[in-house]
Amino acid sequence: MIQLPPLSITRDERQEVLLLQKARAWLEEGDRLREPGIHASDLLDPRLAYWQWADPKPLSERKVWLFLIGRVLHGFVVQAMDPEQEKTATDSGAHEELGILYSPDIMRSGRPIELKTSRIYEVPPDEVLQEEWRIYFEQLSTYLILTNRLTGYLWVLLINLREEGTRRTFPEPRCYRVELTRAQFHQIEDVVVRTRDLLIQAKAERDHRSLPLCRSWLCGPQQCVFWNACRPEGRWPQEDKRRWTA
Repeated sequence: MIQLPPLSITRDERQEVLLLQKARAWLEEGDRLREPGIHASDLLDPRLAYWQWADPKPLSERKVWLFLIGRVLHGFVVQAMDPEQEKTATDSGAHEELGILYSPDIMRSGRPIELKTSRIYEVPPDEVLQEEWRIYFEQLSTYLILTNRLTGYLWVLLINLREEGTRRTFPEPRCYRVELTRAQFHQIEDVVVRTRDLLIQAKAERDHRSLPLCRSWLCGPQQCVFWNACRPEGRWPQEDKRRWTA
């Protein structure tokens, strides 16, 4: 071990600002390259997607760092699984089906793999897994519809998994195979198409009110920059989330 003398250590906020600016620019450049249209991710919370289209806002500092971690890890895994991909690729490339643009993170043997990062300390028990990671399974199911497959995979990179009996954390993946019945496929397909049509109509009429409310954890004066413009029915200006629906 190196014996250090007392060092002069001063926080350099100018470098932090520069790093934030560079990270935001990198993320926003990737977003600018997205093709215009209805994307599969838009269908998860179509009201939020509407506002991001109607009144785009710069990413908050918090979102910059959250998105940066996810995108960097996505790029690493994509490159590790498919070395022939472009060095800057963070997904398998753009596709279109049913008038919906989609970009699965990885495609293997024609089946989509959705890659997510999670900061939770413990893996949800099997009996509540689908509810706890509902949005992950919704996105994967949408890709299954668009790729016309009954089987896909969810890979979750747990970056803060806690070591049992200690406060130490470590990264570890969890990989899941997800299968739909034909009846489930058609049920989800109906929802996907209906949501697509609602979003197309809302954009054409520039009116968000026909779109379903976003998930409660995305909604609120602190969580959403569109709060006062959206005025979600039954929520705005009520801030007691215990009385919210959906």
